[in-house]
Amino acid sequence: MAETFGAWAGLGATRSPVLQPGCGGPTGIAPILQVHPTRRCNLACAHCYTTSGPHEVGQLPLALLCAAVDDAAALGYGQLAVSGGEPLLYDALPALLQHARHRGLLTSLTSNGLLLSPRRWATVAPHLDRLAISVDGREASHDALRGQPGALARTLRLLEQPRRTGTPFGFIFTLTQHNVDELEDVVAMAAEQGAQSVQVHPLTLHGRARQALPGARPDGMELLAAIVEAQRLAQALQARRGVRVQVDALSQAQILAYRERLVPAWPVAGLGALAPVLVLQADGQVLPLTHELPPSLWLGSVHEAPLRALAARWLHSSASRRLVQALERTWTELSAGAQPAAYWYDEVAARAQAEPVPLTWPQRPAMGRSGPVAAGAQA
Repeated sequence: MAETFGAWAGLGATRSPVLQPGCGGPTGIAPILQVHPTRRCNLACAHCYTTSGPHEVGQLPLALLCAAVDDAAALGYGQLAVSGGEPLLYDALPALLQHARHRGLLTSLTSNGLLLSPRRWATVAPHLDRLAISVDGREASHDALRGQPGALARTLRLLEQPRRTGTPFGFIFTLTQHNVDELEDVVAMAAEQGAQSVQVHPLTLHGRARQALPGARPDGMELLAAIVEAQRLAQALQARRGVRVQVDALSQAQILAYRERLVPAWPVAGLGALAPVLVLQADGQVLPLTHELPPSLWLGSVHEAPLRALAARWLHSSASRRLVQALERTWTELSAGAQPAAYWYDEVAARAQAEPVPLTWPQRPAMGRSGPVAAGAQA
């Protein structure tokens, strides 16, 4: 499953999103809480970064997720993006989306599209602002990644459900080192199906993808080729057919121009400034930015403390400062021209992984639902 819809989400969270000229803006307009309520899935895709599949049974309780949504809203997060696993297999999904809506969050859902039956869709659609469907190339390529012949044809048939309810939807295309030539076909397919956008998301070598597709992560030249191709397709299709095309990558010129949006000033104003994407995994662990960051930079588990308390503790720990340092190193090295384009979060994670530092928490008072009871120690 690709990452959150709208995703150059970190940049989409800024007031003036960074985009390649000619391409539509990202869906994200506020910091995003990305939730994986379950790793259970009807597929076991080769490019899955969460190693989801039919035999995974664990899931997060609805009450725990609703509490995390409450805390995220209080922390300034404005969107809930639900992924998986296949989120349509999470029985409490309608209640979770409804709760997020009541808290004022926009809601989005990333799905493989194979379970969009009229019955399931009727329970979800009233609480959903946007739907993202994973479409990863021409039929042969898409079906091969999923290990299921006929998968793309069935997904396209079931898109009648969001069209019927008028729910906005788009495609997420996983970019590898070998498939940029299929992007034009995916964009044409999106136009034919009534999709509003195509988000091009670089393959993340995490989970099952690390073993199944070890040489498939796109390099800088392939990312630049995708940016150029997206510009061409956007100019050809956007005005005429309404399909926006975006690539979750930055050219070197953009990296140079937008340092203040990529590297927050220290001390940070809040969690959303440093972690505009906050990931809540199916095991309860909370991660800033991306799954690729080392565990020493994670916030902790919502099974052990509420999200708001985890955030307060993390912002007063060495982990948050070390993440800023990783962001700073990434910008310095990429701005020197090491490669023509980059997927920012993967580059940050690589630098964070390269210099592991044992995590030590400062001494803090006991934590409650609203965070530390009294002012804590200095970072």
